[in-house]
Amino acid sequence: MAEQLESFIESIKNNQRVLTLDEAATKQGIIQPILHYLGWNIFNIEEVAPEFSVESGRVDYCLRDNNQNKVFIEVKKPGEALDKHEEQLLFYSFKQGIKLASLTSGIIWWFYLPTEDAEWRERRFYAIDILQQDSSHVASKFIDLLSKPNVISSRALQNATSIYKGKQKNKAIANNLPEAWNKLILEPNELLVELLSETTERLCGFKPENSEVVAFLKSKEGQFVLIPEEEPPEIASHPIQSAVSGEEDHISQDALIPYIVKALQKHRGRATKRQVEEEIFQIFKAEFSKPWYQQTVSHGVPRWKHNIAFAKERAKLLHGYIKSAEESGRGHWELTETGKRVNVQR
Repeated sequence: MAEQLESFIESIKNNQRVLTLDEAATKQGIIQPILHYLGWNIFNIEEVAPEFSVESGRVDYCLRDNNQNKVFIEVKKPGEALDKHEEQLLFYSFKQGIKLASLTSGIIWWFYLPTEDAEWRERRFYAIDILQQDSSHVASKFIDLLSKPNVISSRALQNATSIYKGKQKNKAIANNLPEAWNKLILEPNELLVELLSETTERLCGFKPENSEVVAFLKSKEGQFVLIPEEEPPEIASHPIQSAVSGEEDHISQDALIPYIVKALQKHRGRATKRQVEEEIFQIFKAEFSKPWYQQTVSHGVPRWKHNIAFAKERAKLLHGYIKSAEESGRGHWELTETGKRVNVQR
């Protein structure tokens, strides 16, 4: 199976005409041969059901076993924007209880777990690009996720879930490691303080007091604390007058900084975190109410609050507009003298 499939994938790579195929030719020249090499009987409509009826529409292929629907495959021509068809495929799949689905242009294959408890765009867990990826790797992934033996035995679903969970785990770790580091620096615990104290003693023979270590960490906060990177997709920073531009754009963290400063200036330089969040939410309510901003990130915090918090850190560490938490008090944000003098045009 693997050798034949890999050989066919190589033939696609070497055929310049594949990018000019229409949808019907894509099905006949790419999709059906791949399914054939994956062990499916493409001539048996009880096994590979074409134009499968769902609700008031149709899905191009339904892979079936023993009268049970296993996988939906929706096909578009090469070069067509697949993202315009994601929601419909996932809706059809969810309504039919399909646990594994694919949206493809023949060249690009997007794989989904439609019944996962996640925002619909997050259910896409893997992508194959036949022209860009190594042929043996592509063949291996096709076998893992779409071969008849794996689909029938549920190993395909297990493989898909493993990829999805691994992706979620890696994303969670990547998002939270910088936050964990910053927490250690901004709120040093006894273990960290003692470690620094003992290491200093080994180097010079003198052991500093815990208070000296804490003071040192606080004095170097600007050097030690990691500046959070903006999460894609986000637009580049804009002047305050054009913080948002376009339906598909998102508000950059830097674009939020003037609004945070303005909100604090309105409250004579000091306000609660909740007051600032509420004022900025009202300004960007139309954007922040959209699904992307309502998604939760670390610790269940909505993305819009997460971005405001990161913008506040950038305002503090990059521009010196906002005081440290120790200076302003727990739960409050307070402008520095520099922040108070900033002229925010609105």
